[in-house]
Amino acid sequence: MFFTATINKIKPDSILKNFWRDNARFADLFNTALFGGVPFLRPDDLCEADTDVSTLLKFNGHAETIQKVFDVVKKTANGVDFVIWGLENQSKIHYAMPLRHMIEDAFSYLKEYNEVVSKNRKDNDFSSSDEFLSVFKKSDRLHPVISLCIYYGEDP
Repeated sequence: MFFTATINKIKPDSILKNFWRDNARFADLFNTALFGGVPFLRPDDLCEADTDVSTLLKFNGHAETIQKVFDVVKKTANGVDFVIWGLENQSKIHYAMPLRHMIEDAFSYLKEYNEVVSKNRKDNDFSSSDEFLSVFKKSDRLHPVISLCIYYGEDP
């Protein structure tokens, strides 16, 4: 009789993504980390959002695609506006994590900016040359992006 070893194909990152997709856990984490335990975020107000913030960067005739995906992203509505909440799980020490977060957040803003610009180009309804030049109206707004990183590694 031959026995074959079963290889564990469970990835810790996948487990953590599923764990934090739960709205109650997600809200508790952000409320604890950012609001001193005050229940600012309510689980019922959270909804899934697109985790892909990949983009195309163009500078002086050079173009490059950059792919980045958040681990978990939720969105909440505050009146008519919404806030984007991002979460990254990290099992290894990454000394440049603050820079990585700034880039991810910037890509989130760039993604929304590109959506606004696309709509503005289609509508072609600008009230000034400044709006026409930037393809961004004075009344256009980008929604806040707030992100956290949770380090799960064993090394301090």
